[in-house]
Amino acid sequence: MKILDDVLRWMALAAGGVLLLLMFGTVADVVLRYFFNAPFRGSLEMTEFAMALIVFLSLAYCGWKGAHIEVDLFDRWLNRPSLRFLPAFLGIIGAALFAAIAWLIAREAFDSMRQASNMMKIPYFPFRMVAAFGSAMFALVMIVQSINILRRAPQSEGGNHVA
Repeated sequence: MKILDDVLRWMALAAGGVLLLLMFGTVADVVLRYFFNAPFRGSLEMTEFAMALIVFLSLAYCGWKGAHIEVDLFDRWLNRPSLRFLPAFLGIIGAALFAAIAWLIAREAFDSMRQASNMMKIPYFPFRMVAAFGSAMFALVMIVQSINILRRAPQSEGGNHVA
């Protein structure tokens, strides 16, 4: 668990670093565009690549820490000892979904290794592999959380949370 926590934390820190670089790049683009009439032509591509990195590097950490948005409309009815397996079951379904997403993204990355962006000719492969890795890590997080839910005793108050 400590190793997983450390890996997820480093992924989130990397996402934060990319966000910081994106902020500086956007400010530089605005300054170049409005003050010097010389826009940075690859700014849209850089933003798109950066957003992919930010989302997929931070997704698993967000799920691990329970920092996602949660709607508890049905907690009152689902928080019964007889239904304590439901959140774990839903977590396993979510893990299977994100494992499939990771597989499909990785397959697409390998199928399109020679593709690059139009303006700056940046290859898509590394960004797609980061997306596949982030999706696989999120699947792992949901499996671990589901196992933890199944190990816990039934709770009388509060919900069992799966990312």
